[in-house]
Amino acid sequence: MIRRVRQRLGLSQEALARSLNATKAAVQHWERGRNSPDLARLLALRRLCPEGQEQIQLDALIRQAEAGVTPPAVAAPVRVPPTSRNGPHHTSLPSPSPEESLSLLQRENDRLQQKVMRLETIVQKRDVQVRILEGLAEDLQRELVNLRATRPPRRADHSDQI
Repeated sequence: MIRRVRQRLGLSQEALARSLNATKAAVQHWERGRNSPDLARLLALRRLCPEGQEQIQLDALIRQAEAGVTPPAVAAPVRVPPTSRNGPHHTSLPSPSPEESLSLLQRENDRLQQKVMRLETIVQKRDVQVRILEGLAEDLQRELVNLRATRPPRRADHSDQI
């Protein structure tokens, strides 16, 4: 279902990932049914999605996520409401209250801050590793210079040519 939404939007997996602040691998997992996007990403995807069957299916996933129910790997087909001369009937989810929105944003912010802290730790470890390797490279260069300086110069031996 996520794939249909993405294709309907005309986006690549990478473009959808960027627009939802996710990774391309996460989008691939969602499309294969390995896992589902979190509630904040479902809500963001719903805002991007044009009217139609996909939007109705997203509404169902959002309701399940809000209820804490894990959606099934393969969603049951959802009937599209009939259309009339006045256009398609559309039932939208009520907008979350400001308190709910703030709570969702705070949880997402906390999750992202934890990721940033983990990434900063990784970067610090890599910086230490780079400094160690740079020091080793400098030591090896000095040793090479010393070896070249202490080695007697090579002399051409012309006795074989006589």
